Amino acid sequence: MPPASEGPPARRRDAEENRARIVAAAREVFATAGFAAPLDAIARRAGVGRATLYRNFPDRFALGAAIFEANLVALEALARELRGRADAFMTLLAAIVEQQIEGHALVPALLRGPGVRDLQALALRVMRLLAAPLRRARTAGAIRRDLTPADVLASLAMISAVVADDASVASRRRRATRALDLLIHGLAPRGE
Repeated sequence: MPPASEGPPARRRDAEENRARIVAAAREVFATAGFAAPLDAIARRAGVGRATLYRNFPDRFALGAAIFEANLVALEALARELRGRADAFMTLLAAIVEQQIEGHALVPALLRGPGVRDLQALALRVMRLLAAPLRRARTAGAIRRDLTPADVLASLAMISAVVADDASVASRRRRATRALDLLIHGLAPRGE
């Protein structure tokens, strides 16, 4: 008798490719048309039928969580690449803000959806990936000594609120850049 395998069965390559195309299409459609965009538009953009989309993602919240997961996997890869670098924290922070600009409607919608627990688990992963770079940045004097990962998540939530429901990528980028600048440099004038 063969040994029991752990975890779900492996997907066929074409099924994995379909899933990846659906996530990529959803990222693009949600970025331009918002989280309420028709799922049919995502299926068309991905080049799959509705049945394939729904077999992979029962609803838009599952699809949004998959985008968030893919973003997090990319951030974890970037964190590994930056391991030990003094600028790792600020580089990761900028990458997260760029993801927020792209997925402006994603986090607010997911926070209202049925998978909010899954989103909280993903937020814990974000906190873990930021922990070591944050310690290095504090030690180097690049950031406040009392800044915590929870503070960073709160700051990112503020930036998310600034870009939410703004249809223009250029406007989201301007607003997010300004918000990040204010968060990094504070409200008090420097040198006074």
